[in-house]
Amino acid sequence: MIPSSNKLRILLIVLVAAVSVSIVSFTLNKGGKKTPPRPQKAIVHDHGERIEFKENSPGLEIVKSAEIGKPGEFVNVEAPARLIATTSPSVSDSEQIVLFESAELNDLYVGYVHAKNSLNRSRKNLDRIKDMFKHRVATEKDLIEAETEVNNDEAEFAEFEGKLRAVGLNPAMIKKAPGQTAWIISDVPESQLSNLQKGKRVRVVFNSFPNQEWTGTAEALGDNVDPYTRTVKVRIAIKNEGYRLKPGMFATVKFPEETGSDSVVIPFNSVVTVEGKNYVFVEETAHEFFRREVVLGISTRERVNVLEGLTKGDKVVVEGAILLKGLSFGF
Repeated sequence: MIPSSNKLRILLIVLVAAVSVSIVSFTLNKGGKKTPPRPQKAIVHDHGERIEFKENSPGLEIVKSAEIGKPGEFVNVEAPARLIATTSPSVSDSEQIVLFESAELNDLYVGYVHAKNSLNRSRKNLDRIKDMFKHRVATEKDLIEAETEVNNDEAEFAEFEGKLRAVGLNPAMIKKAPGQTAWIISDVPESQLSNLQKGKRVRVVFNSFPNQEWTGTAEALGDNVDPYTRTVKVRIAIKNEGYRLKPGMFATVKFPEETGSDSVVIPFNSVVTVEGKNYVFVEETAHEFFRREVVLGISTRERVNVLEGLTKGDKVVVEGAILLKGLSFGF
């Protein structure tokens, strides 16, 4: 039997050994772990002109940049359109007729034709009355009545012509158009008009034929800008081979891109606007982004042509521009 004093001595030795092992283990574990560095906020220099990120700065992971100015980049300007009228062969004779997208347009054109005939008739009658008045066969009253009739017919004719032109049609050209001609009307943003001129070739894709492309010619640009949509009507003539296209069909017009040789194209979401000025951010060195003011050209919802402020080869921020905008301008 072990004496109680020896038991106490053994217990103390075991406790001391256990405490020693715990201290050594804690020390080893503490020395093996490294405390992660605290994230460093982005640093804003020169009143927002330059933004510097450290390797572990919050938000750096969402900022992506890409080199611009690579071959094949362009802006494809598109605008909605609809087929408003087309020629069609008559079943009764050899002459062609015109089919419109609505009964209202058809009534306008019929009214235009009647007004034109009435005006021609009243003008011939006026010439006859003038000749008769010259030879004292007609009275001055007859002459005044003939002149009044011409004025009234001119006003009616101008009214019908003006209504047709307001929807984009030129009634004088409809009658002279060759067979298989169709006209579509496109609503083009006024900002794109400088890139579109009469006679330009355009491409047209109809919703009914999404895999086929038609080529058309811009015949005329409207004189008025819609005060609500800020668009201008453009009339485009295309060849309706086989009479497959029907009035009322919807389409998309693709206008030829107009990008200068020194300009570049970037994603539209790379641009931030502050107080009417446009800016982009360029990564000149790793994790350092510089703010640049740019001048924009033609654009779509996805891409925009930059005329001034960038050069080919620049690394422009294509994701995370909103974050940089907040850091640069303080909001």
